Amino acid sequence: MAGCTPAAPPEHRGARMRQRVRTIAQWAVVLGGLGVLGWQLPVLVSEAGRLGAELAHLRWGWVGAAVLLGVGSLAAYGELHRWLLIAGGVRLPVRTVQAINFAENALSTTLPAVGNAAGFVYAAYQLRKRNVDVALAAWSVVLSGAVATVVLMLLGIAGTGGVGQIQPLVAGALAGGVVLTAWACWAVVNRPSALRRCLLAVTWLGRRLPGRCRTCRRAWMTDPDATVRRLSDRIGLLRPSGPQWVAVAALAALSWILDYLSLCLSVVSLGHPVPWSTLVLGFLAVQGAIALQIFPGGAGLAEGGLLGVLITSGLPAAPAMATVLVYRAINWLGLAALGWVVYAVQIHLAPRHKHMHAPEAPTVPASPRRTARSRSNGPANYRITN
Repeated sequence: MAGCTPAAPPEHRGARMRQRVRTIAQWAVVLGGLGVLGWQLPVLVSEAGRLGAELAHLRWGWVGAAVLLGVGSLAAYGELHRWLLIAGGVRLPVRTVQAINFAENALSTTLPAVGNAAGFVYAAYQLRKRNVDVALAAWSVVLSGAVATVVLMLLGIAGTGGVGQIQPLVAGALAGGVVLTAWACWAVVNRPSALRRCLLAVTWLGRRLPGRCRTCRRAWMTDPDATVRRLSDRIGLLRPSGPQWVAVAALAALSWILDYLSLCLSVVSLGHPVPWSTLVLGFLAVQGAIALQIFPGGAGLAEGGLLGVLITSGLPAAPAMATVLVYRAINWLGLAALGWVVYAVQIHLAPRHKHMHAPEAPTVPASPRRTARSRSNGPANYRITN
């Protein structure tokens, strides 16, 4: 009939339905993360009530400086990730990488048990939506965390050695061991044979996971070796040059140092002198508790570890508890809340993901025109603007 509008094709209706389900799921994650923050907030409020005398003379200027250092620490980590993407031939805007970074931090520090995995999947997915190759996106997220971990270990060894907690020779030996281990792991990853064996196992698993695109699964089953070669070639692109390694390591160190200084200013904001050597151990205790992922953001363990170190050093209980309260309110709950706001905004501002099928195994030789197009879509340096 003349007045009827044609029905949308089934694939379009399916895409719209998947988009609705994805949006609902993302908002459910937001509510879950905010629920965890709401669960912890009464605990902090009750502690603040018990520490009213300590917090009554809080110096808000120093608190603001601690907040800026905490935000700067997370931003430095985001810039580290952006530099690794540049090393892989991808140039994303600073605001895009920072938005992904802040939202990833909220996921990893507030979701119970699966926080790190959820943060990894989110970051890789958001990069994929911006046309970053899936292998490069995932590998850049993994490498960012690995570099930050190695740098933290080196800074921790240097810090504990500098304040006399361990002997200089022992500190030097430990630092050398960390560097050699990191170098050996990087050498293995850069060996094509070792990398392809690992990717072959991943590809074998990916072919058997439910929910995968049928076209992609068929391509993987037809020629898994070609899939592995393609993935290893993309990962092989992420080999930073010497200056890029220096920049990445410097950004990782800057991120940890700013976080440590935020802890120091949390003490200053309460009007107490900074116990530098004690705070080195306390900071490492907090990061170790967070890394265990037993509870979201190291809740309970991080506070207990920092409090124990402060009290053991001779700091009175009330100032020690107030320090823990101020620092964790800024660098855990505050940054997580900011990340959830960014996450919620990204649900509607991020570009829609258009699935790109894995290339089918060719059955006939490609024409010269097709080959030229394939080269133009290859792993060249490209800039993404959204």
